[in-house]
Amino acid sequence: MAPSVNGRGLRWKRDGHCRILILILIMARLTHVLVLLSCVLLRALCCDWLRRYGALSDRCLSLVQVLGHPVADRDSPLPFPRGLYKLARKSKVACKMAFVRDSLGHILDLYQEVDDTAAGWDADRTEELLVILHRQKDEVAGCVSPGNSTCSFAEPLQRYYQTLAAAALNHTAGSSASWELVRGESKLHLQQLHLLVAAM
Repeated sequence: MAPSVNGRGLRWKRDGHCRILILILIMARLTHVLVLLSCVLLRALCCDWLRRYGALSDRCLSLVQVLGHPVADRDSPLPFPRGLYKLARKSKVACKMAFVRDSLGHILDLYQEVDDTAAGWDADRTEELLVILHRQKDEVAGCVSPGNSTCSFAEPLQRYYQTLAAAALNHTAGSSASWELVRGESKLHLQQLHLLVAAM
């Protein structure tokens, strides 16, 4: 009798191992399906963001144009960072999106410092601009994975905007001329970001 019990015991262990193996394979396939589905959904959401970006970008540019007096070509206290935009254009899509997100965040930070009365800008249009910039930044941030949140241009971009803020706002003590300089520079950046996104 002992050999038959051992035979059943071995068969049960072998069947048990097979069941566990089958269960693991099923779970692995489900995991692959879920990962694939999440990638597809993320792409779909990002594609929606890309479609909306153009309209929101156009609205931002028109608001910047009509906030105050006509935007005049002024000498900027620092050169436009064309090298950073060139680097962003050559980067992978994830880094391009991180660049757009970071740039919008820096532009938003500049405009949040605006004193409407000192700048002589329409308060309602300024508020609408802030809302649109914030929305754009949040939507693109949803498409940037945490692993791609920092690219090689993150620090130079931050330094550029800190220098711009210091040069424009601190040097001229927040006068209307400093706000007009911020408006002119941000218009250039918004135009370049629009072109960068359009090429994605």
